[in-house]
Amino acid sequence: MTKHLHPEALRYVNADPNAKLHWIRSRKWLSYDLGTKALDEIEMILNHPPTHRIPSMLLIGQTNNGKTMILEEAIQRHPPERNPVEEADRIPLLFLTMPPGPELRRFYTLLLNHIGAVFKPSDTLSRLETQVLTLLRAVGTRAIVIDELHNILGGRFSDQRQFLNMLRFLSNELRISIIAAGTKNAVRVVQSDDQLANRFKLFSLPEWRDGRDYRKFLFLLEATLPFPESSDLYKSDIAKTILTVSERTIGEMIMFVSEAATIAIQENALALNAEHFQRANYVSPSRRAANAQEIVG
Repeated sequence: MTKHLHPEALRYVNADPNAKLHWIRSRKWLSYDLGTKALDEIEMILNHPPTHRIPSMLLIGQTNNGKTMILEEAIQRHPPERNPVEEADRIPLLFLTMPPGPELRRFYTLLLNHIGAVFKPSDTLSRLETQVLTLLRAVGTRAIVIDELHNILGGRFSDQRQFLNMLRFLSNELRISIIAAGTKNAVRVVQSDDQLANRFKLFSLPEWRDGRDYRKFLFLLEATLPFPESSDLYKSDIAKTILTVSERTIGEMIMFVSEAATIAIQENALALNAEHFQRANYVSPSRRAANAQEIVG
């Protein structure tokens, strides 16, 4: 009766409701086709031999459509490594979220904080830069991973140019890749620098449409839900409801299904049904935006 479940989810079928809810809300990677292709591209970049013009990558997609999930999975596959022989651990992928504006000092201090370095924030920019270069070499970083790259647009154009020059400098000097993610505005950022534009491979994550890939994703998602009986989401009319109400992004789809599953678990249901989705505590992105607009007037 539980053959539809992933082995990890199977462990929670007879667990108490709180444990089930914690499992449902915890981070998981679902090996959907486009996400797997993106990770394969990242692996190809990481396996590229160090060169003066090493390739980089930009994941493009609307908000909550899987960009951060892919970056986090790449980090999980290349975690920091304890090195008892060397003075520092190895950090193959250094992950950070782009701050709201292209301020070099803030970015350098973020990098140093993520490495766990001891430094003086009041040091000159040149000294911070030297420390970043020295430590990234010491920890064996192969790529700097930057989420929300479009935040660069929060600064003046001259600051944006200076920041892009800095990224190119780090890539050239250390012979490492930049793996970034952002909305379509991030493409404008990269394309504004001809040299960077030639190095960045663009990988688009479009909004979801009904079809084989979407139904396969629902099959994988359902396999993580600890219900003893199959809900058959991937071949029911509920699939179209999920796609429409969530407004076609993977993060919203997962959120909608999780909220419906919460109702079902609280009722000790054997599987999900349409009524659980109707009663789910979920509000679509456009409705949330409209509600916010009503509040502010």
